Amino acid sequence: MTRKSCPFFHCTNVIKHGLQNGRQRYRCTLCGHTWASSRRPNRQLKALWHKYAFDGRSVRKLAEEYGTSEEHIRTQLRAYVPPRIAQKPRTVAMIMDVTYFGSWGILVVIDPYAKRKEGENTVLYYAVVEGTERTIDYEVATDTIESMGYSIIAVTIDGRRGVRNMLEARGVPVQHCQFHQLMTITQCLTKKPRLVQNIELRAVALTLSRTDELTFEEALAAWYQKYSVWLRERDPITKRWAHERTRRAYFSLVRNLPYLFTRQHDYLQEYTDQTGKRIANTTSPLDGRFGVWKDRLIPHRGASKQLTFTMLRSFFSEETGVRKH
Repeated sequence: MTRKSCPFFHCTNVIKHGLQNGRQRYRCTLCGHTWASSRRPNRQLKALWHKYAFDGRSVRKLAEEYGTSEEHIRTQLRAYVPPRIAQKPRTVAMIMDVTYFGSWGILVVIDPYAKRKEGENTVLYYAVVEGTERTIDYEVATDTIESMGYSIIAVTIDGRRGVRNMLEARGVPVQHCQFHQLMTITQCLTKKPRLVQNIELRAVALTLSRTDELTFEEALAAWYQKYSVWLRERDPITKRWAHERTRRAYFSLVRNLPYLFTRQHDYLQEYTDQTGKRIANTTSPLDGRFGVWKDRLIPHRGASKQLTFTMLRSFFSEETGVRKH
């Protein structure tokens, strides 16, 4: 480490002498001269941004701290450019999902079990989504990730059929989020169903995370065999299905069954054994990160879309308190 010297007579007996406008001051004990360190704009801007985005300080408080105007602080913040995410191409099992901020959202793709010690980044891709998410948004994300050199072994999604069909057409195994499946069951049957048929169907659904595909399929088939006649009952007046909500819950499980246990397939189990990484059975690792990122945005609710997006980009490339879920 180079020892600091006096800029007047090049003395080496230099000590720190307080701060002035955020800059370190020094004093030479031999000649008595004092001076301030030269400004480093990039480092100062990064420190300003960290106080704003990560510490949650307002523009007004930062203006008071730095002894300048609020407009000058806003200009500085608008000039900040987050560091780029370092990419390390490898075989990945991804999670893809979109979170919204009013009329726009952001599509994020992560490797939930990335190993930081090996330099692996968690966030692989992100892009702004205007309005409702579309299958093309996920397709562009997949193309981009593959073009960067990544090999996609599997993808966990929340259940959009168009996205699932797109990934299947590309030969990418799809894991349907088990949590979203249980949410569908809860919406149809409620958390405390009263009918015996619904109680038993919900009990079967709740075993999703702790059973295998064959056992689950047998339990579902046994339930249907027991209540198939009841399930096909119709209202004598309207001729509609008498138990529409139960039918929706049951057929949702039947329709998604081929994708609920994808992670248990042998070729994906080999990936887990070789890398020590699991195939996520839910999108919760990404949903948890969405929650942390949105919490950091709460002190800046009035920020512009551009500034909000810049904050999100900085969260993607830096530590935000989320390591495991």
